[in-house]
Amino acid sequence: MRRCSEKILWVLLGMLAAALPLSAVDLWQVGTTGFTWENVGTQEGLATNARRLLPATVNPAQNALADLRKLAGRIESPQSTEDLTTLLTDGNEETFWKVTRERRPDGTSMVINLGAILPINRIRILGDKDSFLRAYDLFVHDGNPDQLRDDRPIGYTNLIRTNLEQDAPVIEVEFPLQFVRFIRLISRTGQEFIISEAEVYGDGFAPSSRFVSQIIDLGASANFGRIDLAAQTDSSTQIVLQTRTGTVPDPSIYYRKTAIFEGEDRAEEPILPIGDPSAGEAYKKLVGADKGRIVDNIEEWSPWSAPYEALNGLLLSPGNRRYLQFRLLFSSQNARRGAVVESFTFEYSTPALGRELVGEVTPGTVALGEEHPFDYYIKSQFGPETPGFDRLEIKTPFKALLKGVELDGESLLASAYTEVDEGDDTRLTIQLKGRRISTSGQALRLSFETLVTVYGTTFFAKVFDSQSAALGQDVIPGDASPVSGTDRLSVHGELRRELVLDFRAAPAVFTPNGDGVNDQGSVSYILLRALNPVPLELTVYDLAGKPVRQLQRASGLNGPQQVNWDGLDDRGNRVPPGLYLLKLSVNTDTGSEAQTQLVGVVY
Repeated sequence: MRRCSEKILWVLLGMLAAALPLSAVDLWQVGTTGFTWENVGTQEGLATNARRLLPATVNPAQNALADLRKLAGRIESPQSTEDLTTLLTDGNEETFWKVTRERRPDGTSMVINLGAILPINRIRILGDKDSFLRAYDLFVHDGNPDQLRDDRPIGYTNLIRTNLEQDAPVIEVEFPLQFVRFIRLISRTGQEFIISEAEVYGDGFAPSSRFVSQIIDLGASANFGRIDLAAQTDSSTQIVLQTRTGTVPDPSIYYRKTAIFEGEDRAEEPILPIGDPSAGEAYKKLVGADKGRIVDNIEEWSPWSAPYEALNGLLLSPGNRRYLQFRLLFSSQNARRGAVVESFTFEYSTPALGRELVGEVTPGTVALGEEHPFDYYIKSQFGPETPGFDRLEIKTPFKALLKGVELDGESLLASAYTEVDEGDDTRLTIQLKGRRISTSGQALRLSFETLVTVYGTTFFAKVFDSQSAALGQDVIPGDASPVSGTDRLSVHGELRRELVLDFRAAPAVFTPNGDGVNDQGSVSYILLRALNPVPLELTVYDLAGKPVRQLQRASGLNGPQQVNWDGLDDRGNRVPPGLYLLKLSVNTDTGSEAQTQLVGVVY
């Protein structure tokens, strides 16, 4: 009944979102505010407490099997069709599982799937005083995914107790605290027996667990803004957040096996319609022998995003999508500590600004370490529900110089647009004046110059509607112009062996005498291929090779660099007049390089 009610709730919410006009920016929330965790996704090895999400915990004074169903765990036996989960965890010794001689007790097994990997150190199996298990083997399994098949252990090798002379109705086994997911009890007696209750105890948090949301239907194609995951972690715990977005309700493609054989295997065909929930329902109704693969729908859904480095910032998955899904992966290196998630929130706005915004940049290949002219093309498709845009923002690696704007082949006068100063040298933003792009097929072209130092530099772009607070929409790579031919937003660099370009000192001679004229020397260079900080040193030597002043010892990123020298040594004294050697040393994963320059000091 509860599951049915949740489905009805989500259907009503979807209908409401589709029927009512939404404000420019809306918030979707779960946790301390908004939806409850139980209503929006599935939990594996997790528990909820005061609307917070945290790894399942084991209390040494409480039977861990009391929450077995909440963790999607179960108790079962290949020799029984009874509901052992209920019989053996209801706290009632009047309900029990009885194994008779007709069932061949010798070899009868029972498996407890805890539903999560938990820190366990004690197991109790309760029997009847007149009919109890008198000989057994007891195994545990840590649930390592590499040792599972169809979510079951391939085999049990961790034997923690063998007793062929059990003389009491209660089996009680204590062992060092360890992570356990599966427990297997095997009968080694031919006598009938009764098990009335099963109890498992431990102490601490599950080392790994996860939450996977249901498919969130936003009612219409939406663009996304900021996310915020309110969480509590420490140095021994971690939470990984990932998202994905799609244009159809189901991110999977389901296959059924056909009567046609390809070699020794039956062929498979997708269940239609792809992306519709009815395909998944049809798959569930197939018998096991007719079920084929289940694969991700990579055409209409984005892949799972890279893990978010910051738990608050911009949503990474593509916009202009109606459906969104997120997942949280918990891990801990300390059984005594567990991370906590209080809430998850993301911004979205509907409708999208355009049905499709396609862009490409040309030229597609340039020499690294040099400034180049680029043309950026955008072609749009709109519908009656999409308002269009009048503002464009392009992400550039370094400050870009705007050369011109063209709309439908016509160069716009400078009075028809404004270059907006965002206070950020890595964003080129223009605002159209008195006109907007809202008709399908309109072609926008921006010409600019900028420096490129990294192979595969991508010029990401967003468009905005300055007449509303709607969130920006991503430009996707594609065929935006017949004259470009790149169909991409990334630029390939002609590979160079150098790590450093244009290492120079200016002026070649300077006079640090304090008169305010030519008192400092400037050292500049361009660093290539340093996507992550790399160690570098810039040192001044005299002609005898003795270090005089260390100007730079730090981590550098690709791009132009500049360091000044005031003519002082490391002790703060003026250096004698003469020639000095500037040496720059750089070390990266792709190699090391050192360059030198001469600079003169006179008074």
